[in-house]
Amino acid sequence: MRQIKTIDADTLTVISAYFRLRGEHSFLLESVPTDSEKSRYSIIALDPVHEFKTNGMLVTVDGQTSESKDPLLALQNLVVVQEQPVEELPFQGGAIGYVGFDTVACYEKLENQPKDELDMPDSHLFLYENFVIFDHRQEKIKIVVDNVYSGRQNLEHVVLAIENKLKLPVADELVPVKLHELNPKSNVTPEQFKEIVNHTKELIQEGDMFQMVLSQRFSFEFEDKPFDFYRQLRRTNPSPYMYYMDYGDYQIIGSSPESLVTVRGETVTTNPIAGTRKRGQTLTEDVAIAKELKTNEKELAEHRMLVDLGRNDLGKVSEYGSVKVTTLLEIQKYRYIMHLVSEVSGKLRAHTPAIEALKATLPAGTVSGAPKVRALQRIYEMEPVKRGIYAGAIGYLSRDNQMDFAIAIRTMVVKSNKGYVQAGAGIVYDSIAENEYQETLNKAKALLRVGGDV
Repeated sequence: MRQIKTIDADTLTVISAYFRLRGEHSFLLESVPTDSEKSRYSIIALDPVHEFKTNGMLVTVDGQTSESKDPLLALQNLVVVQEQPVEELPFQGGAIGYVGFDTVACYEKLENQPKDELDMPDSHLFLYENFVIFDHRQEKIKIVVDNVYSGRQNLEHVVLAIENKLKLPVADELVPVKLHELNPKSNVTPEQFKEIVNHTKELIQEGDMFQMVLSQRFSFEFEDKPFDFYRQLRRTNPSPYMYYMDYGDYQIIGSSPESLVTVRGETVTTNPIAGTRKRGQTLTEDVAIAKELKTNEKELAEHRMLVDLGRNDLGKVSEYGSVKVTTLLEIQKYRYIMHLVSEVSGKLRAHTPAIEALKATLPAGTVSGAPKVRALQRIYEMEPVKRGIYAGAIGYLSRDNQMDFAIAIRTMVVKSNKGYVQAGAGIVYDSIAENEYQETLNKAKALLRVGGDV
């Protein structure tokens, strides 16, 4: 039986609460407060009861590995118990983590997989019964403790223990963050990247595909505490999807602007972002850049193509005729860059597992290309390493068939004292190689500038 206790946030922030509560495999999903409903809640998840990993068709649950015909459906079957949701909770308990880009190889015919440089699972999530929800609008904190997976008793004692931890003083939270400068090195040279861009353009002109997203990976020595880096990132580059995930032997730090897919009740939604410009140095310049972006025929054509791809993806899991473009070609601004953004939604077919919506959209067209499968095949041929987390999905699948996953962009992996950041650009028939190369640098700066420059 679930226990919920609501307390005033008072002087507690999400960061100060995480300092008090964090432990092994504690995760933080944060929305920097804005007027948007999407930015209303932040979640701290604690003390997982199950661990779920995939590598290819192999599924590992709590250390026991078996082969699966459908690894993500195995996740759905483990997590979703179809209990009645509590309306005021945005997250009901369930799985939080990442589903990597290369998980798509379980569902599409993709050969010649590149080498796995990071040696990480294709997907890695934990199942949580203990979590704390910040309601930024009401300035309330909900402590939620459940037993839906474990069957444990005396839940009120667990609630009390979490509440008492939130009252403890923590010295570390007052220590100013001072980060080392990052010295990133790409896995391709500028010349190699531009050569691949030009080769991709040739393939597009031959009719092989319409667009492909080409990326490069930056790596660097990482000397700081990963959570200190996250604290600085949330100040310098706030985004709708921010996350700090401590897996023990590696950490994921991110500030993604883009939703991959959400399922809320009967509604399934995706938010294509395509079309990027560097922010202006002055207000006048910023307005002029935004106007140019919104009237640039190349960017508009590319964006509309990806909106159509999003409609096609949602059509696989939505009721016939229900898929609609609810927002088209809006400008969304962040600290260093601005984007063109749209929204596509549909009515999820009756009795459809939420995970089917993730399978239908992963990876997003905005980080792969069109037609999607052909672009994926070419990415595997042209990029030197597996993408791993980059361009996959980060978020949650809750026990009541609700889901919210962001695209894993503007995301860093920290492992064995090294950091990794990856960024891509969409290549079309009239792309200019230098511009596409520069776009990847501009996107990577959202993280790399936190500790230095690129």
